[in-house]
Amino acid sequence: MTTETHQVDFAIDDLADLHEVLADYAQRKGPVFEILFGGRPIWLVHDYKLVKQVIADDQYLSAPTAYQKVLGPTMGEVIATMSGAKHRHNRSAVAPVFFPKKMRQLSETVFTVEAEKLAKALKGKKQVNLVKDYVRPFTFNNIASLLGLPAKDVDLLEDWAERIMHSFISLPSAIAACEEMGVYLEPLLADRKKNPQEDVISLLAQVEVNGAGLSDAEIIGFCRNLFPAAIDTSSNTLGTALTIILNNPELKQLALQDETKEALIQEVLRWEPPLVMVPRECVNEINLGGADIKSGDDVRLCITSANNDPEVFSNPREFDPSRKNNNLAFGHGEHFCIGSHMARRVVETGVEVLLKQFPNMQLDTERTTEIVGGVLRGPKEVWVTL
Repeated sequence: MTTETHQVDFAIDDLADLHEVLADYAQRKGPVFEILFGGRPIWLVHDYKLVKQVIADDQYLSAPTAYQKVLGPTMGEVIATMSGAKHRHNRSAVAPVFFPKKMRQLSETVFTVEAEKLAKALKGKKQVNLVKDYVRPFTFNNIASLLGLPAKDVDLLEDWAERIMHSFISLPSAIAACEEMGVYLEPLLADRKKNPQEDVISLLAQVEVNGAGLSDAEIIGFCRNLFPAAIDTSSNTLGTALTIILNNPELKQLALQDETKEALIQEVLRWEPPLVMVPRECVNEINLGGADIKSGDDVRLCITSANNDPEVFSNPREFDPSRKNNNLAFGHGEHFCIGSHMARRVVETGVEVLLKQFPNMQLDTERTTEIVGGVLRGPKEVWVTL
């Protein structure tokens, strides 16, 4: 791969103008091109057709190989790093946790109770940063509750998750967070084996598929994976959804109606995916979109570009919840995110409860709310007047 000097580093820069930057690159370079990522050049696959093609086929650009390098050191053995029979076994073992019916039940109980508790704590305040005081506590507390972890430890868990998800900025810090989280989870798992409770850790400790259960390392890896997932999906999507809705008050009613709220959140995921790009590694040389990609090359599939491809989504930067096209925010086929139902239910519940509690809530016009990030994307702050 040749090295080219770019002004934009997707791993580091805020990129509030991400869509314009991506469109400019594609216009000048075609559907597959080099970008700068953490100071080094990598390939970016841009359009919907090619992104979907690669997601569905690991023959040339491998997801497990890439994730073993990206996630292995910082999360241990997780589903994304597995392939073949092991991948199928682990996915089947954890799938019951995320069944749609189960998530609907949780949205009516655990998720709603947590949202109402946090919303109640905002009463009496005039101005609030929703990301700090509602969005992040809501998503992290939900996962802690599902796993059966003490509420007092959420700040600690959030710190570990933040460090793990920013491994592309500081790998040593992410590896240390992985180890610290493992030390924390090991005695909890041992206790759940002896004294099972009504939580996900207990369920995973007892589950069997074709007579085989999960190893301690697999269970701990799964638990580690859940908290960072709260950053790159639920937290970012909830923050983005609130930003979009508060900028477009006519959308509020859609968020409050059962028959329209799911479509609204689907359009949020299309319009501004929480994960801009996902990793692949070339394992067999391929010419893709006119680019010669060599074995060992680092590749990213740009979900944001695919979801805004005008060949698939007419007027893609127009926010339109009536769209019927399937977007790729949660992947496709074998690599469709197993936690997608949970993420959507968390966001739907978080939005609905907050809007009901504060029907007159508005964005603070004296502060700028921006959706930023070239890897993980969402608003850092959402200041509102209640």
